[in-house]
Amino acid sequence: MKKFLNLLIFFMITITTFSEIKISVDDNSPAVNQNIIFTVEFLNEKKTEYEIEGIEKFKIMSMGSRSNYNTLNNKVKYSKSDIYTLSPYSEGKVSLLVIAKSGTKSNKIELEISKEVKKNQDKEQLFLETTKYTRDYYLGEKIPFVEKVIIKKPIGNYSYVSTPIFNDFSIKNVTPRDGRGFIIPKRVTVDGKEQIELVLFRSILEPLSTGEKTIKTGGISISELTEDDKEEFPVYLGFKEMKINILPLPQEHKPKNFQGVIGKLYGNYKWSENVVDGKKVFVLKLKLYGTVNLDDLKKVSNLDSNKYEVKEEELTYDEHVLDHIYSAEKKYKIVIIPKDQKQEKPPVIIVPYFDPVAKEYKEFKILATSTKNMCDAEFYDINTKENSNKIFSEENNYIMSDEDKEKVETIKLENPKTNEVEKVQEKSTSIFTIIFLIISLLEALYILKLKKDSKK
Repeated sequence: MKKFLNLLIFFMITITTFSEIKISVDDNSPAVNQNIIFTVEFLNEKKTEYEIEGIEKFKIMSMGSRSNYNTLNNKVKYSKSDIYTLSPYSEGKVSLLVIAKSGTKSNKIELEISKEVKKNQDKEQLFLETTKYTRDYYLGEKIPFVEKVIIKKPIGNYSYVSTPIFNDFSIKNVTPRDGRGFIIPKRVTVDGKEQIELVLFRSILEPLSTGEKTIKTGGISISELTEDDKEEFPVYLGFKEMKINILPLPQEHKPKNFQGVIGKLYGNYKWSENVVDGKKVFVLKLKLYGTVNLDDLKKVSNLDSNKYEVKEEELTYDEHVLDHIYSAEKKYKIVIIPKDQKQEKPPVIIVPYFDPVAKEYKEFKILATSTKNMCDAEFYDINTKENSNKIFSEENNYIMSDEDKEKVETIKLENPKTNEVEKVQEKSTSIFTIIFLIISLLEALYILKLKKDSKK
């Protein structure tokens, strides 16, 4: 019986595990002697010896490996990859396929190799990308600044020669670094092609005065690699100046209780009613977020003290820069005790803010009733992704953002088609497992019956 159970567990594990090898290239239409990146990725497959059909058509310029932890459908998946730099020998059609020693086969890739580089392929392979400002900003507004290098070809060495210089700004440095303080290389896929991004400097700026300001970008030295793996003379990128104009907030139509909140403001809220020491109490749970300087919002409610007793508790506050977009979030718990205990509904609370794109003052209203009925965990997380996408799309009207690139990378890890395949696989796995368990149970019952009969 013990052997039978062990066999049952073995088959269950075998059925519920899906092995896969994925291969990809950063350019399906390269030219002769043009370097391309070829990636062999092992998903739920132990990395073993493998053969690459079609590799004889290429010169292997270099080869490296990496390990990834990807999140897919709230599950952490581990994968290992081999990354090759290949150079085609001759023009024509070439197919690439990987076959592991275990017998697992990868997807098949078809390449069309041309004699010369096509015009639309002759793009810049190495450049420094800096946040671009195409509108005026306002005194008190939070301004993102990001400087990163995009690398689309093999390099030997790089050095951050100088950091940016900001005149008349307060600076909060939020540049990502590893445990040793080094820049973290990030491999992303854009338009089906892989590239390396190095975030050199990421910060949140706040102007100290109005007027035109000058920002001097940083500079980096990069040594490219030749075909025989020798370093060329370094290429210098950056060292430029950019202007940004800071305006005072308009005084016309300025709300009486305005606290200097500037940006696009969004929020979720939920009212509840309670009784404390025999008194009716309204409890407001609130999350405010957006491309807005929420640290200037010191008090949410401005209710009449003759009518209400108010206690505000700030639960969390966070701000960050995603590529070239600034955003912040605050969570509150606000207790309101009406002095008129006959009051049936909580009061309406208005948070005024200045929209720098529309160039006008607006209001975020917390109405007396909430149509949402949810637990606290759901409340604090709802609409975040939906409204974040809305924020980014609106912000892109006036500030450059590579959020679309991030979406491409996200799609690579959480491809809807892949999700559909996984759902089908999970569904199939569940059906097969149930059938297998039923069969196993019947077999176990049959064996027990035979044992009983033999005793008789």
